Amino acid sequence: MKLWRLAVVVCFLVTACGGGDTPAPTPVIETPNYDACLPEVGESTLEVVTWNVENFPVHTNTAVAVKTVIEDTDVDVIALQEITSKSEFNALVDALDGWSGHVEDYAGSQWVGYMYKTSEITVLTQPENLFPESSNDDYNFAFTSVRRPLYMKFQHINGLTVNIINVHMKCCNGSEDRRRSGAVLLKDYIDTNLPNENVILLGDFNDEIVDQADNVYQNFIDDNANYKFATMPIAQGPSSEWSYPSWPSQIDQILITNELFTKATETLVLKLDNCQTTFESQVSDHRPVMIRLNNN
Repeated sequence: MKLWRLAVVVCFLVTACGGGDTPAPTPVIETPNYDACLPEVGESTLEVVTWNVENFPVHTNTAVAVKTVIEDTDVDVIALQEITSKSEFNALVDALDGWSGHVEDYAGSQWVGYMYKTSEITVLTQPENLFPESSNDDYNFAFTSVRRPLYMKFQHINGLTVNIINVHMKCCNGSEDRRRSGAVLLKDYIDTNLPNENVILLGDFNDEIVDQADNVYQNFIDDNANYKFATMPIAQGPSSEWSYPSWPSQIDQILITNELFTKATETLVLKLDNCQTTFESQVSDHRPVMIRLNNN
């Protein structure tokens, strides 16, 4: 969240931008109808979402809205970035019938995590952080905010087994070398440890993948026999379809290995802000991105 926007939210919630004795207005809770903004899902296909939930919870209405989104989308696995309250995250998981979740469990200010539908997902390897602090490699993954990649292995009810890695890469101009080094570490990890397995690498990559001059993810793009950005057609398309409309940019990515090339049938941005006018201010400045896979 931009600092000026945070200031406005704090001002609104605490003093309504008036004197300290002025009571804050009652927050408006909008109950959106997401029907026009959501795809159809089913048990025969695996739906995986990446979503930067912008310093969750950014507003008093955020948890209720995110719960509604999850229930209405009814996807199978969600990789989340920018969780800033573990207690609120755990409360959200508890409030969702038939869901479980995991958030990183060490010190920091922003965490990544997973949520998954227990009726369709069996966790085979519990979530674990890659590149431990002792290796010094975590510097390339915004170590001061504790955003190391989070790995999990699971099986869907349709029989498809997937290794998933959730990332929130270092942001902003001036950190290109850290993102590039992080990309090298991630590719080396997958090439070495998961060479013949289904892998999804997804999250907030904090950089474009269509940058021709200095693409920090060129190592994956060059190895197109083994890796593919499922989000590349979105990144190459109109800005109205991008996941970060306030910039605008397409920085939330889903990368798959060649074992999944023929199984990935659809990748799309869920433009939930078209169905909720307060989405950006009360839920997130990022739209979720979903990939659908089958096991045929």
